[in-house]
Amino acid sequence: MTDTDDSLRGILAAWPGRFRFPGLLVALSDGTPASLEQLALAGLEGIAGDHDEYRACTGLISAGEFQVAEESLAECQALEISQIEELRTRLSRRRAECLQSLLGRVQHLVDRASAGDVAFVPERDALTALCARSWPQVEERLRADEAALEQALDEKRAELRERSKKAAVGDAERNGGRGGETDAMSAVAALLEAGQLRAAELLLANGASPRPGPESVPPLRGWTQTAETPSEILRQHLNPLIRPPGYARWKPVDERGQELLEAFDALGNNNEATAAQFARALARFLSAEDYPAPPLHRIEGGYLTTITGVFAEAETVRFRPTGSVELFVAAPDAKDRPDLDLRQPYIAVGRSLQASDSPERAACAVLDLGHLVNLVTLRSQVPVQLVRVLGRQWSLDAFTGGSAASLEALLGSEPGERWHVLRWIVDLAGLGDLTTADALLFQAGPDLALLHLFLEFLALPRTAAQPERGAYGVVRDWARDPSFARTVENAALTPIADSTAARVAFWAALSAAVPGQPVTLDEILLCAASVAGDDMPDDGHEPEIRRGLARLAALPLVAQANVGDVRFHRCGVLLILGGDADRKLQETLLQLTEETASARAGLGDILRLGDWRLYQHALRPELRRYEELAASPAAPEEELLTAARALTATAGELPSGVSVDGNSDLVVALLEMRESFTAYYPEVALQIHAPDSAPVAVSPAGLRAILYEVLTNAAEAAAENGEQIVRATVTPSSTEFVVDIQDSGKGLPYAEGSEYRVFRKGESTRGPGRGQGLHIARRLAREVDGDLSVRARIVGHPVLQGAHFQLLLPGAGRAEY
Repeated sequence: MTDTDDSLRGILAAWPGRFRFPGLLVALSDGTPASLEQLALAGLEGIAGDHDEYRACTGLISAGEFQVAEESLAECQALEISQIEELRTRLSRRRAECLQSLLGRVQHLVDRASAGDVAFVPERDALTALCARSWPQVEERLRADEAALEQALDEKRAELRERSKKAAVGDAERNGGRGGETDAMSAVAALLEAGQLRAAELLLANGASPRPGPESVPPLRGWTQTAETPSEILRQHLNPLIRPPGYARWKPVDERGQELLEAFDALGNNNEATAAQFARALARFLSAEDYPAPPLHRIEGGYLTTITGVFAEAETVRFRPTGSVELFVAAPDAKDRPDLDLRQPYIAVGRSLQASDSPERAACAVLDLGHLVNLVTLRSQVPVQLVRVLGRQWSLDAFTGGSAASLEALLGSEPGERWHVLRWIVDLAGLGDLTTADALLFQAGPDLALLHLFLEFLALPRTAAQPERGAYGVVRDWARDPSFARTVENAALTPIADSTAARVAFWAALSAAVPGQPVTLDEILLCAASVAGDDMPDDGHEPEIRRGLARLAALPLVAQANVGDVRFHRCGVLLILGGDADRKLQETLLQLTEETASARAGLGDILRLGDWRLYQHALRPELRRYEELAASPAAPEEELLTAARALTATAGELPSGVSVDGNSDLVVALLEMRESFTAYYPEVALQIHAPDSAPVAVSPAGLRAILYEVLTNAAEAAAENGEQIVRATVTPSSTEFVVDIQDSGKGLPYAEGSEYRVFRKGESTRGPGRGQGLHIARRLAREVDGDLSVRARIVGHPVLQGAHFQLLLPGAGRAEY
């Protein structure tokens, strides 16, 4: 048999056992016929791998061989239906991940080509079509494109470096032979290093760059390449007799830098005069102007004053239009970063203070001696460099305003301006570089709430257990964090969270086509029917979906939506969500079917006796009348429905003038409520650990209302995880009782130390109309001199690793229940 003999290929292509050999399947499906030697090697690799059909298909999906995997799923008879459904879901998600990676890398190439001012146009559409078939082939094409672009950039970079050298020689000749790197040459070098060749060329040609970005500001030198410490450099500044030859590289550029270092050294005297001296020296160093001395206040641990000139540059003033920042001058022996409640970012300085290496951000940023010794050597853009030093320590709110609305005001509406300002935010806050800003815009698209969410995610400290991927990698791989992925999905759908029909239209449109392509109502209905199968009602939900489609216009990620079609913006978030669109569509369709059937029956709001949700209304006077009606077999459905709607109309609010004074038994209440809890949450195990009795000073209705809110929150959190457990532990403590309520969920989606936000009214990660329950429970507990709080994560349970709430209730002399 020879290489030209196709008989073996024909046999292998029809062989039922081929589905256990992923390499063989790829070789047989390749557009270029594989040689018999390649087929033999692929077969041997399959034998060595010892795959069954399921593992082989899983391997194809992981490798990105999507067309081959699809053919296997369609033709392989050895796979079970449940396995095929699971593998199709995996295939869809993996394809979406690869498409997101592809479009992100293509956009990155386009951005680099534009910044480098070189001609480069990647074949986006052809690559997108290829990505649906084979990711390895896409990667091969991308590597070739990246190499071609890199070569073009290197050639232009070398040309500009040569021009820069000639310009430096010309400057030296004009200055009488005095050389040295000028500010302009430093900026050109920084721009060339960052790939901003267009800006570097303009700077060489005109002496200025239009709207220079942070890439034009070289980083501080730091201490990685020198044996001297900041303290040794300071002694050399203050004593000319001990200066070594290398001192010149740390010499202040003018007397203002020398004055600042002398003022810092004088802080060792620890008095009002030296504190004022340093504040004046710093302000003069930043702006070269003599401002009136600001008021100086003696407070615990030092002095507090105000400094001007920190945000003096045109590119940073937007973040602090007033220009002033409060300055705390600490006592000479203070080593810990101060914690002042100034409600705004501030600076701390002291002889023994050092900027923390901790990734935790705070309102206080330490300006230490190492920073000062670096800053005094700079000839220009000193305020920008200072803000860089401070911004890596400050909370992100210093640059975003703390909300999506504030961020929108900073970024503006023009795309070019938005990108420019975002680069400065990312740089000054120490979140990454130009590629990070590009990745953020690609992921969030035009949705500024998502962009703000991604910035906050990027600012979170990375734990030691997390892989070190760099800022760009963290943004690119955001979907690997399940908790953050759920938060992103909820945030993207917040404007339509109250409309199941709109969410059906969203998931169907995302399933029907790649973001950026228009999708019609007919395609959405066809996709919904295909996913739902026999579960779709006869009318196909067309009226509801048609109305829901028009609602999609409320989503920032939607470029166009009406009753006839929709088109999404192309962004990373939608590409990732699209990988799970079929499953989400199926779930949402089922919910829509249930809601529609309930609404048509007119009984959707009726709560039967024993329903867990009745405890939510334990304090409402209407509850007794409703329970009487529900207990009567002769009660008309319409009357019961009206009473139910009256009862639930003000859910999430406390009746005016309600009192929770009285006595009850905590253990009796928990045991009574467990039956209704288990009926409503059959998959969640409610464990109660308690003494025989726990009399507390709160009315029975008030106690049940509190327990309902906390247990409901725990049950919903546990239901999102694998093993679903809620545990309530009652412990006597002096004259009080402590109830620890723990769950096996994924925990609160807040940064360490900010869990208190869960008690804010309206604060919720579960969509609009939520966020009242825990606020109400805490308010009721405090009305009887009790409390409700979140326990620190560091003392978490080894199994129940979700949220841990602690309810404190005062004991009563006797129980009345």
